[in-house]
Parts: sequence; structure tokens; C-alpha cells
Amino acid sequence: MKKMLCTLALLSAFGTSFAQRFVLEGKASPGVKTVYYKNLQGSGVDSLKVDANGKFSLSGTADNKPFILLTEKSGFDNAIAAVLNGDVRVDLPTNTVSGTTENHLLNEVQSKITPLVPQILGYTRELMTLKQAGKTETQEFNKLYEQYLQDLGKISSTVKQSVKTHPEAMYNAALVYQYLGVMEESDIKELIASKPACFQTDLLKPIMEQLGKEVELEALRAPGKDFTDFKMATPTGAMKSLSSFVKNNKLTLVDFWASWCGPCRKEMPHVKKLYEDFHSKGLEIVGVSFDESKEAWTGAIASMGLKWPQLSDLKGWQCEAGQIYGIRSIPATLLIDKQGKIVAFGLRGAELEAKVAELLK
Repeated sequence: MKKMLCTLALLSAFGTSFAQRFVLEGKASPGVKTVYYKNLQGSGVDSLKVDANGKFSLSGTADNKPFILLTEKSGFDNAIAAVLNGDVRVDLPTNTVSGTTENHLLNEVQSKITPLVPQILGYTRELMTLKQAGKTETQEFNKLYEQYLQDLGKISSTVKQSVKTHPEAMYNAALVYQYLGVMEESDIKELIASKPACFQTDLLKPIMEQLGKEVELEALRAPGKDFTDFKMATPTGAMKSLSSFVKNNKLTLVDFWASWCGPCRKEMPHVKKLYEDFHSKGLEIVGVSFDESKEAWTGAIASMGLKWPQLSDLKGWQCEAGQIYGIRSIPATLLIDKQGKIVAFGLRGAELEAKVAELLK
């Protein structure tokens, strides 16, 4: 009974319905005449006029669409989220939001994430410049990519911790939605399994539906399933099917990678050792690249000394094989036996080596 009363009290504090009026009052930076906002469940951008004192306001009824982003720049690169529920205070110069329990806790989380955003945007620009210059194999690129991944990991961990600490809080829906792109699919599924309240909001229901589709894709690569064939070009332009390798080898490893992928390059020495140790015993490796540039793809094959067959349709993340097997992050691996049965998915490093050794003993 005590636990139930505590839960009801928390739900009351956070609010399970947003069909109530709100009043948002905000402060803009000196000289700013207009601030921009958009509802996370809408497609348009609206604006608010800033008065001579640097103040702006918005009021109305949220109608179960309470999550908005506000910014002084129309690009929304460094926008702040707010929950339209009751009296809301927003200070854009300091990127802070307050006024309700939801917004107070949301502000605590955003204060940890906000400093990371400019750094990540900076890394992104530098990485794109290096990629366009054909310098994806340099130490500079790899170092920047590692820093980029570390900062993305910090954001993901912060969002996860917020959901786990306050599973009854609806504001987490805005966080998950806003930073979904930096979170691993496995982390999202872990959060959903804990059944937090935020995944019951209209904002996140489409994500639940999409994950249902992902589960269907996972079934296609589950151990014991027949593999699904595909055909792609080799570096010389010849078209080869996956089945042509499967039928001629005891074990086939499909290695999903790309020249621009730092973790893929980091993993490649392990893949090379695997090839050297087990190719003579019946293992074939088929590389499937998510590159878009043929020059970058073939250049990486040559520079890293990859001796096994390579395939690509140069469609990046729209790679046909990636779509078939639901590949959302790389590196990724798929093991197929001579009978065309999938025996493992997603193994790397020592785990992958142990599995190959077991199957070829």
C-alpha cells in the first residue's frame, strides 16, 4: 500500500495528462527580436516576438502534445526542450528551463548535455571535411572519430540514466526523442523493457511501432534461419551473390563495414587474423561495404590489405544487404554454415574467433 501511494504521488507530481493550460514566459539574449519554437509532434516552425525588455511568452492548452524545442536560431542545433505543463520559465541565454517538477528535472539533464552539443557539431564538421578530402585513413580522422563517439556515448548514458531514475516522468519522452539518433538500438530496447511512462506518450508510440518492425528483421537473421540471398558488385564491377560463397565453403562470415567507420577499421586486424587462421580450414569472409564512394572503398581495401571477397552497391546506409538484415550500426557480422543456416549474428573479437573455431573443429 505504501509503495502504491508513493507511486500515485509521483504520477500526480509529474502529470499523466497534458490537456491542461500552460503559461510559458521566457527571456532572450540582448538584441534578439525573435525566438523560434516547434512542437516535437509537428512539422512546422513557429516564432514568438521578443519585447523591448527581452521577454517573450506563449500560452494555451497542450492537448497531449506538450513537448517543444525553443531556440534563438532557426536551425535548432542547440535548442532547449520544455514541457508545456503549468507555469513554465525559459531562459535562453543560459539554456535553462524551470517552473514545474517536470521542467526542473528536464533542466538538470539538459545542463549535462548542452555543453556537449557544440563539441559534437564541431567534430562532425571536421570529420566531413576530412572525409571529403579523402583522409578517412589518417590518424587525425580516427582520433576525432573516437572523441565524437565518446561524446555521443555521454549523451546516451545521460538519457538512459534519466529514464531509469525517473521512470514515471513524462519529460523523458522529449529526451529520448531528441537524442534517439545517438542511442544504440539495444539501449532503447532495454529502456522499453523496463516500461517507463515516457514510452506511452503519443510522441514515442511511433518508435514502439518501428521497433516492432525491427523485431521482424531480427527474426530474419536469428540462428537457425535460412539466410536471405543478395547480389552486389565486386571492386572490378562483376556481380556476385552471397549464395555463390555460401555453397562453396564450410562457413561464411559476412562482415558489414565502411572505409569511413573508425570502429570498423579498429576491428579489421581481428578479422584479418581470423582469415589467416581459418581460411584454409573452410572459412570464407565476404566484406559488405556501406561506402558511397568507390574510390574510398577500393582505397581502404588496398591500404588495409583485405584479401577476401568484397561487395558493395555504394548506397551507404541504404545498402541492400543492410536493409535485408536490418543493419543499423557497423561493424556487424553474420555467420552462415554450408547448409545456408545462420549460426550467429553480431559477434566480434574473441567471441567471433571462438565461435568460428568451434564450428570448424
